[in-house]
Amino acid sequence: MNTKPEWTREELDAYLGERYVSLDEVAEQTGLERDLVQELVDTGCMPGPSYEHRSREELYALVNGSADTIELRTVARYFARDVIAWVESIAPRLRHVSPVELAPVLKSELRAAFREGLVEHDGASIEYEGFMSRTGRIDPARFDAHFEEYIWPNWRAGTWGICVHGSERMQNVARKTIAVGRLKWLTDDGTKVGYSKDEASEVHAAMVEYDSVVPPFSPHDHHGSSRARLVEALGDEVGYVFSGARRTATGSPRAG
Repeated sequence: MNTKPEWTREELDAYLGERYVSLDEVAEQTGLERDLVQELVDTGCMPGPSYEHRSREELYALVNGSADTIELRTVARYFARDVIAWVESIAPRLRHVSPVELAPVLKSELRAAFREGLVEHDGASIEYEGFMSRTGRIDPARFDAHFEEYIWPNWRAGTWGICVHGSERMQNVARKTIAVGRLKWLTDDGTKVGYSKDEASEVHAAMVEYDSVVPPFSPHDHHGSSRARLVEALGDEVGYVFSGARRTATGSPRAG
């Protein structure tokens, strides 16, 4: 993770504590055994941790006149709180099938939900990723490639838990990726300067949509985010007071 030295560990801890939970907390809040929740992660039945805090320490002792050093490593994992709703939604099905059996079924359902989201949130209007036409036709092979190479791996990795409100619903992931795509489309990927009144109005509306579905990024990676590049950097151009200006990540982790 890229870091900015002016951010403190206390701010990052506050952000993580506000929006993320441990595996034990997922188990406790869903009523499932911890080992079963871990199996859900391992098999792809639920997203993995959005963040890991990796610590490395040394234990040193002088034994029989020589140094003896043991390296100790710990990893704290942080899962988006959204996964609790997701696990609760699939828990009844686990009474009848194992996570290994359920995983491919869930993946197929998530694929269909993502496609539904592209239609629901008008991906056609920006010819989403080049495989969705203005008429709404979707190229099946290119859709599958996009899902397999981008959408699904980031679901498994917990990435959507960082940058999508309600990330347990794949329709919201589609909404987020469309919101980013629309801003890139309207602003020449954040490089355009000077907007007509109509253009500014359209970009302003796109920023409102983005703000409604994309939460803040962590203090340490916010500066490289789509929020920083496509909303905050361009807000003055179109008269948009983005949510980060009202409640920034420095002052509150709930800025998005």
